[in-house]
Amino acid sequence: MSANTRLDQLSDLVKHKANVRVTCRTCDKVGIFDAARFARYCHLRCWNPQLEALAPRLKCSRCGAQGAHLKATREQAGADPFPRGEHAWKLLFRRLRD
Repeated sequence: MSANTRLDQLSDLVKHKANVRVTCRTCDKVGIFDAARFARYCHLRCWNPQLEALAPRLKCSRCGAQGAHLKATREQAGADPFPRGEHAWKLLFRRLRD
């Protein structure tokens, strides 16, 4: 990524093969998520894919505080809370649709 690369949306991160680093503003817990899986989840929830619009929607699993700091990173993604496998994604879609 060059200095002039703008990474404002999840699609930009996917295009540049970056992941999302999410840091809790309260307890500083850090999570690294795969940008493509995070983008798919946001699309299913009809959320705005801009990073600054996603920040207030996220809730910390440690302290329960809402709001986070999102940043592009090249670090390897860890375990994520998103569905595993196509069947699980379809079940989530059906649940959200009803």
